[in-house]
Amino acid sequence: MNSYLLNRSQGSVSQSTFHAAQNNHLLRSIEPAPGIRFSGRNTIHASNQSESGLAEGGWQNEERGEVWAHKAGANALTIDPYEKRFMISGGADASIHLWDLETRGSESSHLHKSVASVTKSTNSSAHTHALTSISIYPFDPTPSTILTTSHDMTLKLSALQPPSILPVHTFSLHSTPYSHSFSSHPCSLLLIAVGTSDKTVRLLDLRSGNATHALPGHSSAVLSVAWAPHHEYILASASKDNRVILFDVRRGGRNSAVACLDMEDAVGVITPHDAPPTSCRKPFAPDARAHNGAVTGVRWTSSGSQIVTSGHDARIRVWDASTGANALVHFGPRVRNSASLHLAERAPLVLPGDVTGAGHDALLWPNYNDQDGRGEIFMFELRDGTFIKRLRLPGVPGSRQKLRGRPTALSAARINGLAWRGNGASGEGMELFSAHGDGTIRAWVSRTSDTEEEIAEDEEREDKKRKRDVLEEVYRGLMNQNVSFT
Repeated sequence: MNSYLLNRSQGSVSQSTFHAAQNNHLLRSIEPAPGIRFSGRNTIHASNQSESGLAEGGWQNEERGEVWAHKAGANALTIDPYEKRFMISGGADASIHLWDLETRGSESSHLHKSVASVTKSTNSSAHTHALTSISIYPFDPTPSTILTTSHDMTLKLSALQPPSILPVHTFSLHSTPYSHSFSSHPCSLLLIAVGTSDKTVRLLDLRSGNATHALPGHSSAVLSVAWAPHHEYILASASKDNRVILFDVRRGGRNSAVACLDMEDAVGVITPHDAPPTSCRKPFAPDARAHNGAVTGVRWTSSGSQIVTSGHDARIRVWDASTGANALVHFGPRVRNSASLHLAERAPLVLPGDVTGAGHDALLWPNYNDQDGRGEIFMFELRDGTFIKRLRLPGVPGSRQKLRGRPTALSAARINGLAWRGNGASGEGMELFSAHGDGTIRAWVSRTSDTEEEIAEDEEREDKKRKRDVLEEVYRGLMNQNVSFT
């Protein structure tokens, strides 16, 4: 980094190149920050609690370091898209909390306390079951409205009025919503897309407050939806039926499904003048499959040029959005995405292209395995699947240790959601936040004080450990095979 500073001062390195190099340096130096914690204790009624530090029937004790953001699992996270100052979390206990991330400053140890919240016990209009997804209305410079879905079969619009979060409108869906998406395109149609258990994508109109129509095409529950960032009418959906379908919402009925992704297709949809007709395939093929298992997540890159999907076949795939071709990017054998006790969206976090530089997009994957949860996050380069770094959660037992008999869905190893902001405390560094099954929210920050030599040594140790893990996995595979001699 010192060489970049010198070259930048001499004018031999462009500002964009220097910016990308600095961001890559900060990205590679992200580490756990156990001193940063989130307490969801209701500060409004804190005076009614006992002096022992116990809150809400003893569900957390700050003096002993037992701090949880939610009584049950933390299911979803999101950060406001403008100032990136506020974060909102939703829990399995049906609670919602608003956090002001700037209260920490540059301190390495800090206890974030909820600045606004709502629970089913404080507001009769609040959600009554576990939340499944959460987002912020993208056209307000200061967050004022949030959208949430829940297992109570509703999507709610709520107003942020600290210290309260007030539900103002409820869409009844009559089916379980697993995820939702709202387009931030300048020409947005103001439609909320909801992936539901009734095999369709539901469209809700903010103008009228009513459901408009459903998009058929899937044969099983829709687990994830995402609007294209460059076309306000194109929507991608991922389903338990192993398929990813692209919809044009301007059309109606089954004509709205305009294309689907096929993992066997590395060429994509080719026009007749580019190749013989025999090499073409129809954009929408009913038998096309994106994964050999339920597709739990679909995301677009910030430019809209690529689509990233994840499935229960323990694969992350990258697709060319213009042709639908499978880019054949391989992220290695360590990716895990087990089928859990309940269906849920599980998608990678794709970092914006302006963070790492054009053509060097990166993604973060919260690795999870029902039988072997270690609480780890993998960092990859999107272009070729190059492994960058592994983030491990401190204090989580390894593969040969039991999680003390706790259900895996309620363990710290289970990461249910990730949120990221590139302008961390005091305007420096990067911050990552993860929502866990035990109700905690964990922070990961850049180690800006480390020297390049220390970071290089850490990366070298991590690379050696990665190679040992691969060799061990190959060895276990060979030992488990039944060999017979004839």
